[in-house]
Amino acid sequence: MTIKVARIDERLIHGQVAYSWSVAYQITQIIVIDDEAANDPTQTMLLEMAVPEGKKHKILTNQQAVDVLAKEEKNENVFLVVKTPDTYLYLIDQGIKIPSINVGGMYYKPNKKKISNTVYLDKHDKEVFSELINKGVHCEIRTSPNDKSTDIAKVIN
Repeated sequence: MTIKVARIDERLIHGQVAYSWSVAYQITQIIVIDDEAANDPTQTMLLEMAVPEGKKHKILTNQQAVDVLAKEEKNENVFLVVKTPDTYLYLIDQGIKIPSINVGGMYYKPNKKKISNTVYLDKHDKEVFSELINKGVHCEIRTSPNDKSTDIAKVIN
């Protein structure tokens, strides 16, 4: 299993994730990692409906993701998508290798400051990104595959 893209997008699977990224990176499997979605049959059904035909998919809890990603599955180009950086920090702390993270959609909420058109962060988010960066994970802001990449380390301070 090769993790081609590890993305943060609060919308999880939607048109941009399902099509643009999966085509650009020749994705064969989309894995959503979100405790709430994995435990809610309605959310699971809606996410499954957004997966392009012919693509494998899994909707997993954080712990299920550790178990699945720790196994060596051959011939899979995987796209991971989560809602927050905390999920990737958890996976890395459990021994899962995530070399880089693409931040695409963390939207406005009270106490969050605008970093880009689609990324708003609060103090906690910045702390988690700093920890990820300190663990050697490259974090970039990029909405779509063809957009210019912005190193998050340069904009969170």
